[in-house]
Amino acid sequence: MKQHKSNLETLFLAAIIILMLTACAKPYHFYVKYDLAESNVELKGQKVFLKVLDERGSVDFLSQKARNEFDLWDGKYALYHTPKKPKGDIETYPLSGLIETAIKMRLENMGITVVTEKMDDTPLFEVTLDKFFLDLKDRTWVSDISYAVKLTLDNKKTGREKVSGQAERTKVMGRGAGEILVGDIFTESINKLNIEKLFKNAGIE
Repeated sequence: MKQHKSNLETLFLAAIIILMLTACAKPYHFYVKYDLAESNVELKGQKVFLKVLDERGSVDFLSQKARNEFDLWDGKYALYHTPKKPKGDIETYPLSGLIETAIKMRLENMGITVVTEKMDDTPLFEVTLDKFFLDLKDRTWVSDISYAVKLTLDNKKTGREKVSGQAERTKVMGRGAGEILVGDIFTESINKLNIEKLFKNAGIE
């Protein structure tokens, strides 16, 4: 009888602990680290209207297995540039906003002004996102990104480029390696874009 009572008390305490842990768990953002590439090219005096289109076949960023690891993700992305993940409040974005912010950083780093309103004499810098995905296969994180860019002033002469990349990283513990992997492939893919060539091919000088 005493053994039975002891077992009930143990189960009761375990249930309380589980409830407390569940109550303390809070939704979190997906942190993406972006390292802006240094630029030796300056396109000062140029200006563009930046537009990002999300044309992915599936709006899911996470596979089912990856989603199990990020079960409390709130659907928002946090972009940061510091060596370590920041603590406390941080600005968050939807996916299109994440892409737009990083591309804008690259443009402005080259001296290009990004305007908020499209005028007749303003080139259109259009980014179309085709794929942005994170999967967990066995104990390996796999991330894919693919996007296309077109730059045009009058739709007669257009600069175009497609960028894609894939990377893998072994899962050690928790979800941290997944975020690191996405940050790595995100940085590589955004910095791979040849903006100078886009302007040249579009005839904008």
